[in-house]
Amino acid sequence: MMKAARERLGLSLAVTTGGDTAQKVQHKQKIQATSEADVARRYKLGGMVMESTNRGMDVLWGTRLSDGQQCVVKTRQKGVSFKSPAEERNWRGTTEVQMSMPKINKLCEIYEVLETPERYLIVMEKVEGKDLFEQMEDGQLNHIDAREVVRQTLDALKVMHASGRIHKDLKAENVMVDLPAAESPKGRANRKERLMDGGDAQSPASVKLIDFDTVEDWEPTSPKAKDVLGTDGYIAPEAYLGDYSPASDIYSIGVVMYKLLTGRFPSREDIFDDKPGENWVGSPAMKRIHERLKTEKINFTRPPLDRCPEAAELCAKMLAFEPGDRPSAEEALKHAWFLVKSNALPQRPVTFDITTCNLANRGNEQMRDMNKK
Repeated sequence: MMKAARERLGLSLAVTTGGDTAQKVQHKQKIQATSEADVARRYKLGGMVMESTNRGMDVLWGTRLSDGQQCVVKTRQKGVSFKSPAEERNWRGTTEVQMSMPKINKLCEIYEVLETPERYLIVMEKVEGKDLFEQMEDGQLNHIDAREVVRQTLDALKVMHASGRIHKDLKAENVMVDLPAAESPKGRANRKERLMDGGDAQSPASVKLIDFDTVEDWEPTSPKAKDVLGTDGYIAPEAYLGDYSPASDIYSIGVVMYKLLTGRFPSREDIFDDKPGENWVGSPAMKRIHERLKTEKINFTRPPLDRCPEAAELCAKMLAFEPGDRPSAEEALKHAWFLVKSNALPQRPVTFDITTCNLANRGNEQMRDMNKK
């Protein structure tokens, strides 16, 4: 079930953080037409990276034969994985947006997208580490690590938004976290000892955002969305009315931050009771969820937020109901929480309530992804 919930891990694109200034890309790269014989000459395809829940789609390990480069290849069968020609056209457009993401420091890139008469092949860089859901499940992250994950995620979003793009499906499963092998139990013990001695310690976590299947070009005049995409629990309230923007991504990071620190979602699961096929903008179900979120009272005194007012304040700002009340990624990065000394942060590792995975799983299994059956 865990792998099914993370199908859209997809490794379709990853952005690591850096100090780069993004430029808006004016010309999208194109999908290359080729033959199956040419694909076989260029790539050796291996076993599945994970079990796929999408009909006609596989995510495979691959090797580029020209230089032995390891990669990941997502394949989509033309006659099976698309419900209509219009859906295929939309997918092609979104894929070309992915291919033209800004070239920032340590960008985990799409090498190329190939089209044969039978299928599409998206060839991507191999992504290291585990997704944030797995890291929380394994109990590897403390408050210091959580803060670093949020910081790097915001840094990556800052670059995305500056390039005129929004993600639309940020969640724990779409944040990859690599903790170096050196961060062994002994290494963590040494870090804890430094903190107890009054020193400061930095997290070794390295973050990448993945799964850009829903990424879109965005500007203030962009029209409303026709469908609500994303994952229940992470979707911003205004998105249920079709209003996506950079502020919607900030809300999703607020959910990630809240869940990282408290082990729970900020909103009750029973708010999200729509059925498959009801995710069109204007449907009674989407309006109902929006109204429920409007009156939802989020608990910002849940431990460890009660012992770190800076964290509680930033989380509350990012989870504000009104988009205009949320900070931009750049503004959030300047918040006082990121300036608190590590030895002043609550040090108890986050306890992840495994029952909270149900909300994200249900969101994935319903109609949030246009690529589902």
